[in-house]
Amino acid sequence: MSTVQKFNKGMIERYLKANGLKYLVDQDGDYRIDFAYDPEVQCELTIWLLAEGSNRDIYRVLVMSDRRIAKSDWGRAILACNTWNKEKRWPKAFLYVRDPNSDTYGLIHLEQQVPLDTGVHQEFLDQLTHLTILGAHLFWKWAVSEQGL
Repeated sequence: MSTVQKFNKGMIERYLKANGLKYLVDQDGDYRIDFAYDPEVQCELTIWLLAEGSNRDIYRVLVMSDRRIAKSDWGRAILACNTWNKEKRWPKAFLYVRDPNSDTYGLIHLEQQVPLDTGVHQEFLDQLTHLTILGAHLFWKWAVSEQGL
């Protein structure tokens, strides 16, 4: 087992490389993984692995899909997210809408956030990342098969 170390973006990159994942890095140094359309979940997933906060010591895994939720389905989507959040530990699911007054669709986001200001083992970061990505896949599988989203 490795020792506790100060959280940094290099730990995220080590996870990506160790798992053979293809990724992009944006101008802020944030990592993005794009998963192609999967018929089982009926969408494409984009995963952001982020170091946030004023000290960049909050690790956030944000999973977005290309599935648009029509305004007429927002209530059903919120209920599905609430049900998921009540029954599952992670990732947190929520309906994201930029401007509820003018937007005609929303997006379901899934995320995990954890403060790592006291340090972290690489293994913990790896497991958290893996479980969040797996959980997002399971959310969409459940949302399609059981919630009709």
